[in-house]
Amino acid sequence: MNEFEENKANTTERTVAERHIEAVRQQGGMFVEAVRRTRMPMLVTDATLPGNPIVFGNQSFVDLSGYSMDELLGQDPHFMNGEGTDPEAIRRYEAAILERRDETLEILQYRKDGKPFRAMLFASPVDDGQGTITNHFLSYLDITRRYDAEEDLRALTSELEIRVAARTRELEAANTKLSALVTEREMLLVEVNHRAKNSLAIAASLLAIQGRRQPDPAVRALFEEAQDRLNAMARVHDLLSKSEKAQRIDVSVYVADLCEALRPITENDDRIRLETKMENGILVNADTAVPLGIVLTELITNAVKYAFPAPRSGAILIQARRSQPGWVELVVRDDGIGMSSLREGSLGYGLVRSLVQQIQGDIGIRNEAGLVVTLTFPEASQ
Repeated sequence: MNEFEENKANTTERTVAERHIEAVRQQGGMFVEAVRRTRMPMLVTDATLPGNPIVFGNQSFVDLSGYSMDELLGQDPHFMNGEGTDPEAIRRYEAAILERRDETLEILQYRKDGKPFRAMLFASPVDDGQGTITNHFLSYLDITRRYDAEEDLRALTSELEIRVAARTRELEAANTKLSALVTEREMLLVEVNHRAKNSLAIAASLLAIQGRRQPDPAVRALFEEAQDRLNAMARVHDLLSKSEKAQRIDVSVYVADLCEALRPITENDDRIRLETKMENGILVNADTAVPLGIVLTELITNAVKYAFPAPRSGAILIQARRSQPGWVELVVRDDGIGMSSLREGSLGYGLVRSLVQQIQGDIGIRNEAGLVVTLTFPEASQ
């Protein structure tokens, strides 16, 4: 409820208010009629009387407040304040009255039926031309719908912020869990690659032991080839176990490591040189690196064996570059005697072609001041 005072009919404030309003009617003419008819709810108080009582209200204010004109006259201008009215709004209004200045503020008011409404209150003093404040004009703009809409928006915003915060926490927790799983997976892959390397190295050693026991040189050569292939696979898994990306290998590092491992097959003399020319940052997946390592081992081994019959000397150059976005071109070139024909058995050709197809690549072989083998295959996706 508000601060409306009952039984004002026979009070001094009411009597004076009635006289004052009658005088205003007679003197104000068209001005009074305009205030009466305006759609803006308005009150007029008498600042010369104690309590600054209401002496006039228009029909718009009657409709807004629910009080009749008879009930309004003589009331304190604060009569629509209630328990929910902000004390700060009341203080600002009273300060404006004391300081004889205009004031505009939002305030919670209560109608006759007790229902609250939000109003924009405009308070203005009126003087008599000689510096004495005689009246106050109070006009009201009902902003309840706007205020409720803003409150709904604030509530919705707050709810959304709560939901976003909760969802963010969920995503952070999920991300933390995912990161832990990825880390665990990487550790497992490193361990798997390490064990695979050891197993392949052991198998290669067993083949070497068994090969040395074979009296037939052709059979021993087959054992040595199988050993080289296993060693090539072991080197891939060794690099994978040391790589920051457990399923990718840098081609330049891999080829350099492979050439170093194959250097003993040149019989450690200066007759045959192994050289590399690599574009940096080319990565291949583990599924590509394993067959690629076997292919390179085959190509380099065959070049050492057949391209430089004694006392001929020369170089084997391995180059890698991006031929186009997403594709790698790897060339094994020697300046040896070349090939008179491309027999299926030469260069381990059948095995090489099969492995190149396995990595979804192509192979080209040509004589060009020696032999040039060109491989193209997909690069690891970034």
